Amino acid sequence: MTTQWNPFACQQDLTRQDLTRRWAPADGPDARWWVAPSVCTPALMLSVWLDLSVLSGIGSTPDVAALIYTLPVVLVGVSWLLPHRRSLRAARIGLAASGVGVALMASKVLAMGLMFLFLFVALLCGWNYEG
Repeated sequence: MTTQWNPFACQQDLTRQDLTRRWAPADGPDARWWVAPSVCTPALMLSVWLDLSVLSGIGSTPDVAALIYTLPVVLVGVSWLLPHRRSLRAARIGLAASGVGVALMASKVLAMGLMFLFLFVALLCGWNYEG
């Protein structure tokens, strides 16, 4: 009967520096810095285009949409402008994804707020359609 060496049986005594070197990415130039911003920019444009088509269908002006989409455009724009370092990859992905998320939810939250305002006026304040 032969015994095989088990790599998990005896753990080496690792120092903090060994763990940092082994698991943390080295901070240097990031060759894939452009992936998150370039994926999220068309998604942002698609979201804006869809919401503008819906808002124009109800008679809204593009001025309102410019105010709604200022924050998402700034978030995605900052993800393009961050320094191209590996340590900032998570921040770049988070900024770009949150910009798209805010763009997807901005008009829906505004519409929900208008609906609640209408319901407040119509139901609680006694406004009705009877002439």
